[in-house]
Amino acid sequence: MTRGFTDGEYQDGELRGLTFLAGERGMGKTTEAIRLAEQCSGPVIFFDTVGKHFQLLRGFRVFSQPGPYKEYLLANRGRRIRVCYVPLDEFPEKHIIEVSKIARALGEWLGGMIVIIDEMDTFCGQEWGVKGMPIELYNLAHFGRHYHVSMVVTARDPPSLSKRFRSQCAFMRLFRISEDDYAEYFAKRIGKANAAKLPGLAKTYFLLWEAGKQEAPVCGGPRRL
Repeated sequence: MTRGFTDGEYQDGELRGLTFLAGERGMGKTTEAIRLAEQCSGPVIFFDTVGKHFQLLRGFRVFSQPGPYKEYLLANRGRRIRVCYVPLDEFPEKHIIEVSKIARALGEWLGGMIVIIDEMDTFCGQEWGVKGMPIELYNLAHFGRHYHVSMVVTARDPPSLSKRFRSQCAFMRLFRISEDDYAEYFAKRIGKANAAKLPGLAKTYFLLWEAGKQEAPVCGGPRRL
C-alpha cells in the first residue's frame, strides 16, 4: 500500500488528509475505521473514546495515560507502531488534548502518522468557543499536513461535529442515514443526487465522497481484510 505524500498530504494505505465517517449506529463506521487502520504501514493511533473497541484492534498496544504513550512512541521510531489510546476516567477531553499535542510534536519525527478518533463529536460543542473543539485538536485538523499527520474521525451526530473540522474534510465515507434533517445536511455538501442514496444503503455499505468529484459511488459491503 502507498505511504508517503500525495498532493501535500501524508498518505498511508487508503488514507490521506482528513476523512470523515458518518452514519447511524451499527452500520459499520468503526469496523471500516479499523479496516483502514490495519492497512497502514506507518504509525497509527486509534483514540477509542468510549473504550469499547480496543479488543477488536489486533496487534495494537493499549495506553490510557499520555506519559507512557509518548515514551512508547519515542522508543519505537522506525517500527510499525500500532497504538489504541483508551481514556479510562470521566474526562476524555483532557486525553484527546494530550494526544493531539503529542501527534503535533512527533508526527514528522516519526515519518508520518494516522490519528483515528472514534466518536469525534464528543469533543465538539459551544463550550469550546468559536472553533467548536479544543484548540489542540483544531490545530491538528487544520495544520496536520505540516506535522505529517492525517486523520480519520467517526461521528453518529454529523451536525454536531465542528464546522471548522468538517470544512477541512476532503473525503467522507457515509453510511446509511435515514433521518431527514441529516440527509438534508449532507445534501448541501455532497449534492442531492448523492444524498438521496443514503437512506437506502444496506449495513456496511457507504458512499465514498471526494471533494471535486460529482459522483459518490457506493462502496463497502461485508468487511474486507
